[in-house]
Amino acid sequence: MKTGRTAAGAFLIFIFAMACSGKGSPPGAAPNTADEAPVHAGPAWPALALLRTGENPLWFELGQDGPALIGSPETASLAPFTPWPYTRFIVGMQAWDGFLVMAVNRDGFLALGAADTQDASSGDLPAEAVLYRAADTKLWASYTAESFFIWDDKPAVLLDRNDFFIDPDSAPLKIQVYALDKSSPDPQGADIPALESYPPGWEAEEIHRGSDNFWYFRMKDRSKAQGETDYFRAEDLAGAGEKISMGEWRNSSSPESPKNMPAYLMGALLMASEFDLKEADVAKVISPDFDGSRFYTLLTAAAGSELLYVYCRETDHLVLAILPNGQGLYSNDEEPGARLFSLPVLPEGFVYTGIAAFGEILAASWEEQQDASIGAAGFMVMKVPPAGS
Repeated sequence: MKTGRTAAGAFLIFIFAMACSGKGSPPGAAPNTADEAPVHAGPAWPALALLRTGENPLWFELGQDGPALIGSPETASLAPFTPWPYTRFIVGMQAWDGFLVMAVNRDGFLALGAADTQDASSGDLPAEAVLYRAADTKLWASYTAESFFIWDDKPAVLLDRNDFFIDPDSAPLKIQVYALDKSSPDPQGADIPALESYPPGWEAEEIHRGSDNFWYFRMKDRSKAQGETDYFRAEDLAGAGEKISMGEWRNSSSPESPKNMPAYLMGALLMASEFDLKEADVAKVISPDFDGSRFYTLLTAAAGSELLYVYCRETDHLVLAILPNGQGLYSNDEEPGARLFSLPVLPEGFVYTGIAAFGEILAASWEEQQDASIGAAGFMVMKVPPAGS
């Protein structure tokens, strides 16, 4: 594997030191570093590193043993292109209970949390964070993380034996949903009654919230070569759902009207007259105020096919939005108006696939894409506001 510049090797040494001793002596503060995570009372998830962010990004590649620090996406290992259900990539990000959580296909959860040096009572937004990993690769490596959502006030993932490209050879799961729990180092199985009323052979393939706040889920009979597929909606997943038509299922995924956007988000997009949205027609928005991702039709009514990735935060009216090429928009209460910025340019064939913020830290996921296949994949962190704003 290519390890990139010296910083990547140092990160691996810190991981080794933690695995052997559980403690160590991280180097002095630097403008942008990844050091050994401090030992403190917190979630039970294994802590990988303390991230000190600056204007220059820290790049991480997703590997078999978790994220590895690299010099840039250009120095990522030469992973073979693999259809997306069967390889590692960031499925999505959620702001949850003081953490920024990322779901990783075929792996588990990553999370950014406050470091010991941050006084949570001070109200200051952190510019450094602890990177955690709660993974179960022995189980998750054989299944696809189809849906990432909040269930019972916890980040949860629906695992599925995806059969779009090939017939699955893994065994059916008795429990398909796994949640991130602060008291457990590993993802924990979650009972969802609405998905468990079917006989053996039926499996859940997808679950999401619609704009009407109902839960929608799809079930398939995999005990037969040409199994039946049923569609449901439920006001509460603690009870049984009601059967719906395929058309109703499709409509449940339709983006919401831009009129439903938070007012400060709509205002930021309206002010950004120079922001080129012609390639995007839908915004995928995450927020600490949302119970999962929400999709909105863009005000511009663009004819493109790309997503605009957006993070918004009510407390300071922060808006971060990027196109897959890294061109972005930044706005908050401290500096009214919308400013344009650009994330670091990615190599040809690479795109950004999401953006979020943790305090004053920006996180963005990235992938190397070829049609429906993914090569290298990972994420980066840097300080907000981004360089070049």
